[in-house]
Formats: sequence, C-alpha cells, structure tokens
Amino acid sequence: VYNDHVAQHSSTTCRRQVVNHQIKRFARNKRMRSFLYFGESEILLERYFETKLLRVLDLGALPLPFERIWDPYHLRYLGIDGISLKDIADFISKLRFLQTLDVSRYFIRETIDLRKLTSLRHVIGEFFGELLIGDAANLQTLRSISSASWNKLKPELLINLRHLEIDDEYKSKEGRVSVSWASLTKLRNLRVLRLMANNGIYLSLKSEEAVRSMDVISPSLESVTLVGITFEEDPMPFLQKMPRLEDLIFENCDYWGGKMSVSEQGFGRLRKLKLF
Repeated sequence: VYNDHVAQHSSTTCRRQVVNHQIKRFARNKRMRSFLYFGESEILLERYFETKLLRVLDLGALPLPFERIWDPYHLRYLGIDGISLKDIADFISKLRFLQTLDVSRYFIRETIDLRKLTSLRHVIGEFFGELLIGDAANLQTLRSISSASWNKLKPELLINLRHLEIDDEYKSKEGRVSVSWASLTKLRNLRVLRLMANNGIYLSLKSEEAVRSMDVISPSLESVTLVGITFEEDPMPFLQKMPRLEDLIFENCDYWGGKMSVSEQGFGRLRKLKLF
C-alpha cells in the first residue's frame, strides 16, 4: 500500500500492487503477479513488467508497449481502456491461458482474432469489427459482438455461454442484418440476452418453422432486452415459451403487425415487462 507519493519504494517481494496516478515511484518487481493502475497519467511503465509470473494486468487508460512484457503467456486477466487494439492484436493472440479480456470502455472496429485462446471465459468490449472465436466451450460472457460476427459462429459449441449481447452500430452493405432465433435457442445455458441496433440499423429476428413448433425455448433464459429491433412478426409466441423468463424489455422497437398476443399459458414466471 503506497501512502507517500514522493518516497521511493523498493520492495522486491510484493506480488500484488494497486497504484494511483499520483504515485510516481513504485516497486520494480520480477515476482509481481497482479498489477492494477488507475488514474489519468500518461507515463510509460514498460520497465516495471520484467516478470514471468504476471497473472492479472489492469492498466485502465494507461498506454503501454506490450512487447516489453517479457512473458505474457501466464496472464489470466487483461484490462485495457482507450488504446487501439490494432497495436496489440498480435500480443492478445499469444495469451493462450487468458480467461478474461476486458476492453469495455473502448469501441473496437479492428478485426480481433481470439481463436487460439481456448481458455477464455469472459470477453467484454464493444466489438463492432470482426470478432473471431474458435473452440469456446469455456466462454460464459460475450458482450458485445456484431450480428455479422455472431452469424459466423457455431452457437452449438458455446455450451457454457450465460450472458450474450449482440450490438450493431453500422449499416451493412445490404442495409439490413438479421439474427436467427434458431441460433439463440441452441444456447442451452444462456441466462441474459441483450440485442441492440443503433443509428438506424434494421435488425430483424427471423423465426424458422422448427422454432415455431417447439414447446419450450431457451429453458435457462431469465432476462431479454431488445433495443431498436424491428419485428416483421409477433415475437410474443416465441418469448412466452421461455419457462424461466422474468424480465422482458422492449426499447425503441418497431412491429409492423399492429397487434401482439400472449396465450393464457405464456410467461409462467414473468415479473417485469417494460415497453419504451
């Protein structure tokens, strides 16, 4: 714990450090396992990461030459903010044991390749560019991914996915994009679903005949939020088949059918219904 922002600290045994931007000098430590930096400083910290044991690295908005980290392969958590991922895409692809990638406060328009990161559990960020995901059996959180990238994935492989956000910010060449209900029903452990369309995007939800004939859809889903979605058909017949659904939110959505209907047996657990 650094109480003096002037004194020189020289501990070589401390494994976990949390540093505020007012602390100008802190320990250079080859045994460091965890490092959290917060504040607004523009200083560079490359000389502090001569370690092969680092597991947790959260730098906030701090710029860092990632090639200076001697051995990044043991990182389990990487948190970065306000830095171009284009500069560190190769670095991220080397993090074979990474479990959490958090870039939640930065819009990512570059292509990010995570196919070699088979230990990933949580991917958090605004991934508007192409997001490549391979064998992601351990993945539990994916927020957010574009519909174009989502449609290229194999949802049946995401057996542990619990939180999914699909967000579209840019119009496709065709002027419209769609997400298949069938792809969502393959996520057997999904609990939270959020679909968002911005800037005039036309995002539609297509339903296949196989989905219409199901008695139960997404048995684990508890919360559904739909933002800016355009419906060509009534979504209620599908949503009401979710036995554990408790929260259902429509925000700035369009439905051309004029009428929505719910059966007497629908929505067995629904507690919250919001229409904005």
